Amino acid sequence: MKKILLIAFILLLLTTGVAFAQGGNDPNNPHDLTPEQQALAKEIQQELWCPICQGIRLDVCEQQVCQQMRDMIDELILEGKTKQEIIDEFVVQYGVVILGEPPKEGINLMAWIMPVVLALAGLGFAVWMSRKWTQTRREVAAATSGAGAAVGMPEGGANRDADIEDDYLARVEQDLAEDLEA
Repeated sequence: MKKILLIAFILLLLTTGVAFAQGGNDPNNPHDLTPEQQALAKEIQQELWCPICQGIRLDVCEQQVCQQMRDMIDELILEGKTKQEIIDEFVVQYGVVILGEPPKEGINLMAWIMPVVLALAGLGFAVWMSRKWTQTRREVAAATSGAGAAVGMPEGGANRDADIEDDYLARVEQDLAEDLEA
């Protein structure tokens, strides 16, 4: 009987030891980072983007590769690497796509400058065209008022507009009369 109790006690100790060994890790902090290290890891995860998904940050992506990347960030922090060293390592491994935006240097600088240049060019073109149209309307108005004054019409060519309308109506009536006769 003593042997059975001793064996039961040993089995109890063995099973509780396994249970305590498994329950010690925090699922949100599997690498036992300090609060400062956790804050740094979160900050890095928010600056990096999933290399597979489009437009999803690393801290919210549920892909397995992103979980592995988050674990890698934790390990690099535990090794004592700085934020910039960790980001540089990911850029070397995955390319600049991991940053979510092109760096503001070299040929990528055009991605930042060209939209502004094109917007300014479009605005300049719109101003130039509106001035050109306004200038053309002024020239037509000046020519019309000059022709009206030469034949004794009041300035502005108001009678000219009435004459054009009368001519148009006369042509419409003539076309209708021809259609009725045919």
